Amino acid sequence: MKEFSGSCHCKVVSFKFFTKDILDGLYKCNCSLCLKKSIVMKPIKKDDFYLISGEDDLNSYKWNKEIANHFFCDVCGVYTHHIRRRDPSQISINIMCVDDILLPSTLEVKNIDGASHD
Repeated sequence: MKEFSGSCHCKVVSFKFFTKDILDGLYKCNCSLCLKKSIVMKPIKKDDFYLISGEDDLNSYKWNKEIANHFFCDVCGVYTHHIRRRDPSQISINIMCVDDILLPSTLEVKNIDGASHD
């Protein structure tokens, strides 16, 4: 497992997490919220995620069945991560919040059908 770090734009919210392959399992979702956020997400186990700073400046948004919990920085507004509705034992990280990450232009990102998820 490798350690990765990330943060929101203003760096008030920072985190670290562990994963074997940073590019494995990346996905986009077509639910109405994810379409508006237009981000690529990296799912990891909750036990592999650690919030380092910004807990008091982290706000959340729940909607629909209020299972998924989407977190964003109160200062800069950047969405950093969420607890997944499909699998609440996982956290999905906004991959572009990860330090020093650049997605290859040839990378294929899986699309999931969150819009049909009841």
